[in-house]
Amino acid sequence: MRWVHDISSVLPRNREPELRDPRGIDTVVLHCTAMRGWNVWDTARYHTGPNHISPDGCPTIGYAYFVERDGLLYRCLSRETRGWHAGPWNDRAIGVCLAHDGGDGPPPPEQMSAAVDLCAWLARDLGLAAERVLGHRELEGTGWVVEEGVRVQRKECPGRGVDMDGFRRAVALAIERPGGPGVEVA
Repeated sequence: MRWVHDISSVLPRNREPELRDPRGIDTVVLHCTAMRGWNVWDTARYHTGPNHISPDGCPTIGYAYFVERDGLLYRCLSRETRGWHAGPWNDRAIGVCLAHDGGDGPPPPEQMSAAVDLCAWLARDLGLAAERVLGHRELEGTGWVVEEGVRVQRKECPGRGVDMDGFRRAVALAIERPGGPGVEVA
């Protein structure tokens, strides 16, 4: 059994967050911090201060869930809270972030195993197929765009070392596992 530790009430906030109807969530998006050594607290401080998303800072951390390198799982936002993690996808997607620098190497196996179980649990709970678990780089309009008829890749997130097709296959297996993915909120 994996436990998701709810730290949403103690993470820094910049202002009151925006709300959304969680019934509209149709995608789980896997991200990475893209910073070596960053954890959930570093990420939350960065997001709520002036950053690449907004010079005024985001209302909250951008991700609803966070996976540390050792596989520790955190819930950072409620499903009703609109996280600022993927531009035009924010109303319909729930963000999961890996504490990973996003380079060529894969994240540690224990982190990937925890991320698989978490994404499978979310997909199953939301009634989504594993195919609806996407890497940030796979999102049209934010991960990639079409400019002058040519697809231009804008993001590598969740990292070049993360095989999203393999990740989705593992998520599908975890969804179908007897007893499900084995994730509970603490």
